[in-house]
Amino acid sequence: MVFKQKIGIIIFFIASVFFMSLPVIRSGLTYEYGIGFWGPNGHDMVWHLSLINHIKNPLRIPLPTFSGELLKNYHPFYNILVSFLSKITGISPSVWLFQLMPILMSLLLLCLSYLLGKKITGKISGGLILVFLNTFANSFGWIITLIRSGTWGGESLFWAMQSASTQINPPYSLSLIFLLILILIIYHHPHQKKYTQKEIIAIILVLILCPITKSYSAVPIYGLFTFHSLAALKKRNFQPLQVLSASLLLAIIIFSQYNKSAGSLFIYKPFWFVNSMIESKDRLYIPILANMRYTLEAANKIGPRLIAVYTITFFLFIIGNFSWRLIGFLSLKSHQNKIISLIIFILILIPTFFIQKGTSWNTIQFLYYALFLSNILLVTFLGNNLQKPTVKILLAIIIVTSLLSNISFLQNYLGNPSPTAISKTEIEAINFLQKLPTGTILTYPYDEYLKTSHPSTPLPIYLYETTSYLTAYTKHQTFVDDYMNLQNSEYNWIERLDNSKKFFEQKSIHQDRGFLVNNQIDYIYLATPQKNMTNLNLDRLYLKTIYENPEITIYQVER
Repeated sequence: MVFKQKIGIIIFFIASVFFMSLPVIRSGLTYEYGIGFWGPNGHDMVWHLSLINHIKNPLRIPLPTFSGELLKNYHPFYNILVSFLSKITGISPSVWLFQLMPILMSLLLLCLSYLLGKKITGKISGGLILVFLNTFANSFGWIITLIRSGTWGGESLFWAMQSASTQINPPYSLSLIFLLILILIIYHHPHQKKYTQKEIIAIILVLILCPITKSYSAVPIYGLFTFHSLAALKKRNFQPLQVLSASLLLAIIIFSQYNKSAGSLFIYKPFWFVNSMIESKDRLYIPILANMRYTLEAANKIGPRLIAVYTITFFLFIIGNFSWRLIGFLSLKSHQNKIISLIIFILILIPTFFIQKGTSWNTIQFLYYALFLSNILLVTFLGNNLQKPTVKILLAIIIVTSLLSNISFLQNYLGNPSPTAISKTEIEAINFLQKLPTGTILTYPYDEYLKTSHPSTPLPIYLYETTSYLTAYTKHQTFVDDYMNLQNSEYNWIERLDNSKKFFEQKSIHQDRGFLVNNQIDYIYLATPQKNMTNLNLDRLYLKTIYENPEITIYQVER
């Protein structure tokens, strides 16, 4: 490459890293109005920060938002890693989580993508195309939004998150790095070739860590390596199978430490995503098809018309999510691509027929890996046929539509002020609480209708969503908070929430005092709109006001 080409590639990489890390890097910083959060960071990333700040023993992690319980049915390796990095560097977990890790993982993910694309096609252009796809590839949602409202957007209109949102889900991003490392090793080795010692260590680490980094990643990672091992076995190369067997045993032992009942989290619910896609106004929403399905199913008419409805909606689901990636399935000549296409098929089947207890849409994350792997198929087709004028035109169309369709995505994360924030007034209360002896905080049950009391942005985080922000920033545990994550992991949180609601109703002073004592509540934390909805009898409940400002009141429970 000449000097200008090198500079161009460097600029392209910098722009791609910036774009991929943009959804996260502005959040968690202090602005004139407080600590700001964009997009889902006010819930999802705050959950990670909460968990990170409570990790002392990686094998016994307390659940911050459910006092007295340990973390279960979760994949905590990313959080353990950030906690470790924070301890050895002295840099706060917040900076690691919101700023450093998104940039570092974006850079590593895209560098590995470049190496893989170049390896597959034998061309620098192949590496650059895969970097582009793993950064900007989008669904066909932009076609719908362009027709309906004349705007470019619609990333998750067909349900699945696309390339631009990778860093919003940091365990997923880290699992993609593991997946790329494994694929690069597989592509580097003919089935009869032995691994080096370093490669064996890398494979074992990937296979062991992937299930506790992102449990969904076990399907593509173990699937790819299992097929590779079986193909090597035909060449009388037993080494991959030996590595797989040893790694699988260790992975099961470690995974079971955190996920003793993970298998019971899935429910057989065929076509839930397909049906909700055409029924929900915030998705594709085709009421004609939805009504037709309702009518036929209500009349118990399981025939050609109902089959046609399901067929049409399923193909809309696939075409909409995969978009230009479907072209990549024209390149299935190589053994590796055939295996990748088979893994993609399996990854499509799981969310087609199963949902997760608690948060039904969680199983759509299997499809994220299918979309990522299909980028590899697409780069194979484009890279190997780039000399053809029609393919050059196709690549130009993919680039232009992918960039334009991410316009609204950029706007979402470049706006000011942030949609939600922890105000400077509340930060003062949090700093005060942080200095107190470790204890359990009782918070007011989340009430989404309180949002109307604060019509302007940024919305106070306690009104934004049920989150774990108090446990993240005070390092105390709460009695019950962040109901979404509790539901995902099958905790009996509803009973605690009901008891909490009864307490704030203040119907029986003796029961209310017993509730505080029996559940070892140390502090009660109320924002002003919440305080106005209850009338605590401080004397008879033995509560002492230890902090108060215009926004927050904190009580201490006296023993």
